[in-house]
Amino acid sequence: MKFDHIEVHVKDIKKYCGFLIKIFQGGKIEVLNEEGISMFTSPDGLNIEVKKKDNKLGPIISGFCNPCLRTDGAKDFIQQTLKYQIIETRKTPQGYPVYFFKDYEGIIWHIKDIPEGK
Repeated sequence: MKFDHIEVHVKDIKKYCGFLIKIFQGGKIEVLNEEGISMFTSPDGLNIEVKKKDNKLGPIISGFCNPCLRTDGAKDFIQQTLKYQIIETRKTPQGYPVYFFKDYEGIIWHIKDIPEGK
């Protein structure tokens, strides 16, 4: 069994692909069809299929469900690079801070501030 991809359903596919490139600090985009459905591949090989959100279906088929990343310097990355407000801070069981923020689609992400190699 191999992991294939995660889907995200958003208002603007192209704009969200740009956001993914920014948050993952690189990656590539492949447009899959004439409707603009696209596959984002992060620098470390994570595949995210980006589709247009169908507003009739409501939240059941939109966004992600709490995507989690980890990096050293997460707080500065969120506030300075992404320009988002941190809405909540927690700690991992090991005591590292975890910062929660909403992207412009209203999707809540969290980034664990864990030094490289930990």
